[in-house]
Amino acid sequence: MPDVPRRRALLAAASGLAALAGCAGSDSASNSYPSRSDRPIDGYELAKARDEDGRALVASDGELPSLSADERAFQRRSARRVLVADEDLVELTFAETDPGERLRSFLAATDFESASAYLLAMPVRACREVRFRSVSVEPDELADGDLHPHANFCQTYRPADVECEGDEVHTVGFAIRLPVAAERSTGSGSGMRGSCRRGEPPTVFNASTASESGDDA
Repeated sequence: MPDVPRRRALLAAASGLAALAGCAGSDSASNSYPSRSDRPIDGYELAKARDEDGRALVASDGELPSLSADERAFQRRSARRVLVADEDLVELTFAETDPGERLRSFLAATDFESASAYLLAMPVRACREVRFRSVSVEPDELADGDLHPHANFCQTYRPADVECEGDEVHTVGFAIRLPVAAERSTGSGSGMRGSCRRGEPPTVFNASTASESGDDA
């Protein structure tokens, strides 16, 4: 773990992020709605993965749930975790699959002295895809060492040439590396638009990382 003075300097710098227009979203967990003080972050890096067998990608209790082919336990495919130190990554169990390893290796490459990470997994219908749109933080909380990230997504239909069964369920995961350090995280949130038709997702991301991470989830 880095020393506190170094983290404080990084947090103070992060609190000066420029203000941009926010996006509304909803989720069932605490701090699920972005506040008016949220500041979008442009300098993030993104890795995404899709398990077309609908298996869980990550778990925090040491054991991945076993999902049968006809099970519709959406909540067991869902996960959300903010990582601010190496110890946070050690506590997670990733699926021993290509999608699970893609997320794990991306997070393992994070330097938590200068960055943090936001990991989300969720179910999606086989003929639809989830697109990442933006991520924001609360500067006032971050200045005190407490990271509250909020990620926004939207859903759209996959390309017509993709074979899929409408009643099947896949699992998608997103790992977002944030260029800010923090000492802890006591809240996070996410929002999902039912359609991606209101403009395309932001294009500000690390192109080399995205090219290594596969197709849209």
